[in-house]
Amino acid sequence: MQEIYALRRTFYPINSLNERGEKELDMKKFSTLLIFLILAVGVGCEQEQPITQLEVGRNKLLNAGLTIEAVNHLKRAEVEEAETAAEKVEPRALLLIAYSHAIATGDAKTQEVEIPGLEAQYKQARSERIATLSSTEIKKMLQLLAERHRTQDATIQILVDKGADAVPVLLEYLGLRRYMVLRPELIEMLYQIGSDGLDHLTAALKNAETSLEMKMILTQLIGRINDPSAIPALEAVQSGSTPGLKMEVNIALYNLGKQEYRTEIINGLSDNDVAVRRAAAQAMLKLDNPPVDEVVNALSDTDAQVRMYAGQTLEQYPTEKAIDRLIEILVADTNESAREAAGKALIVHASQDFGQEIARQLIQALPTVSDPKERIRIVLVLKKDALIKQIKNAPKTYDSNIELDLYLYSANEEKNDMVKEELSMLLNSLGR
Repeated sequence: MQEIYALRRTFYPINSLNERGEKELDMKKFSTLLIFLILAVGVGCEQEQPITQLEVGRNKLLNAGLTIEAVNHLKRAEVEEAETAAEKVEPRALLLIAYSHAIATGDAKTQEVEIPGLEAQYKQARSERIATLSSTEIKKMLQLLAERHRTQDATIQILVDKGADAVPVLLEYLGLRRYMVLRPELIEMLYQIGSDGLDHLTAALKNAETSLEMKMILTQLIGRINDPSAIPALEAVQSGSTPGLKMEVNIALYNLGKQEYRTEIINGLSDNDVAVRRAAAQAMLKLDNPPVDEVVNALSDTDAQVRMYAGQTLEQYPTEKAIDRLIEILVADTNESAREAAGKALIVHASQDFGQEIARQLIQALPTVSDPKERIRIVLVLKKDALIKQIKNAPKTYDSNIELDLYLYSANEEKNDMVKEELSMLLNSLGR
C-alpha cells in the first residue's frame, strides 16, 4: 500500500496539484477583474459628456447671477452649438434675457470701466432681438418665468415691450391650467401692453370657444385698461351671457364711463346668483360713493368672498353701522380672508370717533376664540396705534379696566406661548 502511495506521489505531486489549482483560480480572478475594468471604462466613456456653452451660460445667468459672463457663453452657444432653428430657441431666449437683465441691474453700465460702450451695445442688441422675437421664443421665456429665477422682472419687461405681437401667446398661456402659477404675471403683462393688445382681447372675449372663466378675466382686464374703444365689444357679449359675466361686463362698462349701469351693479349685491354678488361686491371700491348700507348688509352674505370684498370696501369707507359685524367676522368667521379684511377695516374704524369701543370689545372676545392663530390676529389688531390709544385712554375703575383685563388674561388664561409672546409685546407697548 505504501508503494502505491509513493507511486501516486511520483506522478501527481501534492504541491504540484495545489499550485495548479491556485494558478487556475488566480487566472479566473484576473479575467473577471479585467472584464469588470473594461466594462467600467466603457460605461464611463459613454456617460461622460462635454459641458456645453448653453449649459454654462444658462447656469451663470439663472443661478450664479454672472450675467456678463453668461452673455459670452450664450452667444457662442447660439453660433457654435445650435444648428437648427429649434436648437436656437433656448440660447436666443436666454441671451435676450441676459442683455435685459444686465441693463436693468446696472451690470452692463458697471462693466463699461473695462469694456467702454457695453451698455449701449447691449441696448442695441436687446432692441434688435425683441423686434425679431418669435412665438416659440416667447413660449420659452414663459416657461422660464414659471421656474422663478432672478431674471423675472427683465423677462416680463421684454414681453411687455414686444407689445401686441406677444398677446396671442400670453392669452394662450393664460388659459393653460399648468401655468396657473403665472396667471398674475400674465394678466399684469396684458394690462401693461394695454390698448395695443385690445383687439386680441376683445376677439378672445367674443370667441365662443373661450371658457367662461377666461371671459370673466378678460372682461375685468378690459375694464382696467379703460379704453372706450372696447365698449362695442363689451356690449356685444352682454346678451346671452351668464348672470355673472353680464355683471362683470356691467362693471367694465361703468369703468368706461357708462354711469347708467351703477344701479344694476348695486342691485347685484342682493342677487340670488353668487357669481353676481361676488362681482358686485368686488366692484364697490370702483364706485363713486358706494352705498354703505348695502355694503354693510353684504358683510352677512353666506359667501366668504362677498364678505371679504365688503370688508375691503369698508376699510375705505368706515361707518359706525359696520363695527359690530366686522368684530363678529374677525372673531368667529370661518374664512381667513374675510377675517383679514375685517381686521384691517377695524383698525381704520378705531381711529374714528364712533369706533372708541372697539378695543374693549376685542379684549372681551379673546377668551372666546379657540384657535391660537386667530387670537394672534386679534392681538395684532390691538397692537395698532389707534387701538393702543383706546386702551390707554379707557377708564380705569374698579368695575372697568380693560388694560388690567388684558394683563389678567395673559397671566392666567392664555396657555399658548406664541399668543403670550404677542400679548407681552402689547402690554410692554401699553407701559411706555
